[in-house]
Amino acid sequence: MVDGLRGAVLAAVMVLAGGAPTEAMSADAMRGRALYEARCSGCHDRSVHARAMRAARSFDEVRGYVVSWDRQIGTLWRDDEVDAVTRYLNERYYRYPCPPAVCGTERG
Repeated sequence: MVDGLRGAVLAAVMVLAGGAPTEAMSADAMRGRALYEARCSGCHDRSVHARAMRAARSFDEVRGYVVSWDRQIGTLWRDDEVDAVTRYLNERYYRYPCPPAVCGTERG
């Protein structure tokens, strides 16, 4: 029940912040967007992810950067939250194949 409430609150914050979810984005990625915007977008603008010479060259590397920054700023996200943020970044910017362990049978 708490996770459901937490997800609803994150979605509401995202909509109020002007970030209405798009239909093309998975529910998990929409949750990741809310988490990212709450904790990361203050230092990262989209140019960090859209640049031609990206540091991350796979879904796992994107996840590795999310984990690294999570630890550096002390957010202490759970694994499912790290996965949600990674899926958001991947769906929005990177488009690497998403491992079935994270995305199931869908591609993200």
